[in-house]
Amino acid sequence: MKTEHLDPLTAKPVGQLVTIDVAILTEIITRFAEAVGAVERGNRRSIGVALERRCTAGLLATGKAPTGCPSASP
Repeated sequence: MKTEHLDPLTAKPVGQLVTIDVAILTEIITRFAEAVGAVERGNRRSIGVALERRCTAGLLATGKAPTGCPSASP
C-alpha cells in the first residue's frame, strides 16, 4: 500500500488579520480532531481487514495459520 503525501503548506501571511469568535474556533478545531480520529479508525480497520483476509486465505489453503496471524486462543 502506498501512502499519499500531500504538498507542504506554502501560504505566507499577508498581514490581513481576521477575528473569529472563540466558540466557532473551538467547534472547528473539535470537528477537525474528530475527522482525524475517523481517518485513523478507518486506517486501522483497513489494516485489520487485510490481516484477516491474509490469515483466512492461508488457513484455508494450508490448514495452518500463516506466521504473523493472531492466535485464536484467549
